[in-house]
Amino acid sequence: MNAIHVNSTAPFFVRHPGAEYAVEDFGLYCEVISALQWRKMNGDIYMVTDSIAADYYRRLGIDKVWNGISEILPADCEGIDPEMFWAAGKLLALRDIPENAALVDEDLIVWNTLSLSDTAVTCAHREYISPDIYPDPHLFGVRGFSLLDRLDLSVLPCNTAFLYIPDSSLRLFYANQSIAFMKECSAEKSADRLCRMVFAEQRLLAMLCEMTGTPIEALLDMDKLFIAQDGFTHLWGAKQAMRDNDDLRNGFLERCRRRIRNDFPEYGYVIEAIDNTQKKAP
Repeated sequence: MNAIHVNSTAPFFVRHPGAEYAVEDFGLYCEVISALQWRKMNGDIYMVTDSIAADYYRRLGIDKVWNGISEILPADCEGIDPEMFWAAGKLLALRDIPENAALVDEDLIVWNTLSLSDTAVTCAHREYISPDIYPDPHLFGVRGFSLLDRLDLSVLPCNTAFLYIPDSSLRLFYANQSIAFMKECSAEKSADRLCRMVFAEQRLLAMLCEMTGTPIEALLDMDKLFIAQDGFTHLWGAKQAMRDNDDLRNGFLERCRRRIRNDFPEYGYVIEAIDNTQKKAP
């Protein structure tokens, strides 16, 4: 089973105009282990990104942890607002990859070999419809997204920290519909960002599966997300905790170094490459 990581630098430059591109050290360690562990247990994994991040990984000297780097993402996200739609790169990648592959977020590590359905969509987990996060999408007032009236709003959204869509026609349908929605919203310059992003990425996917009669399977139990579940590590909110707590951050970094030395000694050079940057993203 092949997989992709996706990294669009556009959201970084919206948050840090004029800064030199960089990834935080704990983020680099996590995506390195995510890639190497996937290769060990499941198959090839490729970094799908833009030219800025591709050059960054190569200069850092860690590009070989992936089976290859594909520079297919546009730096401007095709006019999609990267502040509102920070995960737009994932949808552009799903549209443009030449063959089906599992999408694995860079902060997710899959420790075991997966056996995925060849008919069902597999996501990380389902999510409850909280009105603060998933309001009635008709409230968005998007004029050019006529599909909305045909969708079942009761379907539970899919968290796409992991996503595999075995049917390439459904993958393209989802990606294109999501991209169309994001472009319409970007033109309107709404101040509400979170609800629109999770609709485009997570809720829309589940509703399109319902529309097409495609079953959905989840890797994780959504009622146990704050309890350790075997087989997966997802940094998620721990990223902010590590930004706020040096002891937590340093402990995580040391565990990552130890994991690389023990499990992937041939890639031990990435430890020095990451630590020598002595940089943290702004």
